[in-house]
Amino acid sequence: MPKEKIGEILPWIHIAISNAKRQIINTFHDVKPEFLQKYLDEFCYKFNRRYFGEALFNRLLVPCVSYKNEFRYMCG
Repeated sequence: MPKEKIGEILPWIHIAISNAKRQIINTFHDVKPEFLQKYLDEFCYKFNRRYFGEALFNRLLVPCVSYKNEFRYMCG
């Protein structure tokens, strides 16, 4: 793909990447390579939920109510 066409073909990719860079730098200031994937995961999580608005609480409520704890106490 020629460099001149990249901005026309994938404009949202460049916007998302620049937003991720800006958020990571503004929030964490010093990005350590071993934590970079976690920072990117957090950005993707927030980015994918930016339009939920009023439905966000209901979407969060479903996994909270349906969670089943597998932890069992051992007695004696």
